[in-house]
Amino acid sequence: MRGRIILVLIGALVAAGLLVVMLLFGVPAPFAVAWSLTLLAIVAATRQAFVDEVVVWPPEAPRAEVRGSDVSRLAWAINTRTGVAGHVVVRRVQGVVRRRLAHLGLDLDDPEDHPRIDVVLGDGVRASLHAREVQRADIERVLDALDRIPADTEETP
Repeated sequence: MRGRIILVLIGALVAAGLLVVMLLFGVPAPFAVAWSLTLLAIVAATRQAFVDEVVVWPPEAPRAEVRGSDVSRLAWAINTRTGVAGHVVVRRVQGVVRRRLAHLGLDLDDPEDHPRIDVVLGDGVRASLHAREVQRADIERVLDALDRIPADTEETP
């Protein structure tokens, strides 16, 4: 803003100087004023940005507006009437289970590891994540079983 004010003041001083010079050479006052105003109009028009230079083509696609936090979206993914957990919740819990079991050297998708996973998590906990309709109680059982697993995330040399 300050730069624009300075630019306008400099333009006005140049126009006033031009007016004085034209009056000294004997140019009639209305003619000198008209030329000064014409000069100011030209300067103002050339300073105007007619083309936006920061436009990138093609324009960026609008981002989808995401409302709410991850926690609220996960909470809404559980049907409170039937107690069925949505696929978003199930996938998120399966991802957490995979990461926690990977620290123990176990793979949730490997059938050879299933007996050891059942020992770590408890009987039926692993199978409840792969049911057709996962209930809220099943999610709670899995999360409780995960709480019993020691969270050793530091690597030892």
